[in-house]
Amino acid sequence: MTGWRNWTGLGAAVVGVTTLLGTLLGFLAARGWLLDLLANFRFQYLWIGFLATGVVLWRRWWWPAAVIGFGVLLNVVLVSPYYLGGVPSPAPGSPQVTVAHLNTLARNEDRTRVVEFIRESNADFVFLTEVTDPLVELIDRAGDLPYDIVLRTPSGGLALVHRRAMAGDSSIDAHVTNLGRTQLPAVVLEAQLGEQPFQILAFQTSSPGRAAKAEGRDDQLAAAAEWVAGRDVPVLLIGDFNATPWTPALSDLIGTADLTDSARGRGFTGSWPAGWGPFKIPIDHALHSEGLTTVRRERGTSAGSDHMSLIVTLALADP
Repeated sequence: MTGWRNWTGLGAAVVGVTTLLGTLLGFLAARGWLLDLLANFRFQYLWIGFLATGVVLWRRWWWPAAVIGFGVLLNVVLVSPYYLGGVPSPAPGSPQVTVAHLNTLARNEDRTRVVEFIRESNADFVFLTEVTDPLVELIDRAGDLPYDIVLRTPSGGLALVHRRAMAGDSSIDAHVTNLGRTQLPAVVLEAQLGEQPFQILAFQTSSPGRAAKAEGRDDQLAAAAEWVAGRDVPVLLIGDFNATPWTPALSDLIGTADLTDSARGRGFTGSWPAGWGPFKIPIDHALHSEGLTTVRRERGTSAGSDHMSLIVTLALADP
């Protein structure tokens, strides 16, 4: 029995020290793409380190518990803003707009679930990434679907879908722009919230699977910050950014462009990989300027993708 307890305690100590190393190396994320990847798992470092600390304390190994617990506290500080703090109230009588986003996954064969997601999202605007020709054809053939594809990027696989009832609304305009040196396609939507014009920038960055891709993603996020700086109306940025809030390039975008993460004050919700429970990380985002506030935010179905969908309802913020 004693041997079993020792092995359990030793295993917990090894796991706990590993989370501490990942925690500390994550602070060096700006120095290299591998370190950047380590910064994505703050929530996992927190709860795994917490469990490891509990086991080590059970074994009464005080110093290892203190060392692992230090890493847990660091991650509590980094994760806590997503649980603490209030959300600005909407302006009295402000109209609302619901926007949905889903990375559909190009190899997703269960396309009917994507169509059902669009239908059940009850959103005014739906942005889809990794859109394929068979999916477009399926959406077009769904005669009972009260939505139409109104814009699709010529490359990059992005599409904008909005309610059929909005057809002919002169206040709505959508066009394609490009971000960064790689000229990543992005969708710009101009619309109205009551009498207030606002704009949405929807895009998907490069996946940081290697150094060049990570640099491309960072450049695209920096270009998104420049786009925000050129607007004189409230804005929403939404999409698959392939970065977590602890990725330097994304935190720079939020700080430089003075944006608010719609997840703040609502708790941690991972979006990828779908189906991985507490091992998911948040790489799909909705960020907005201070003229807007988030009334509702939820993770929706994956619709057969490896990403969870994101649905946000926005209103004008009470000044």
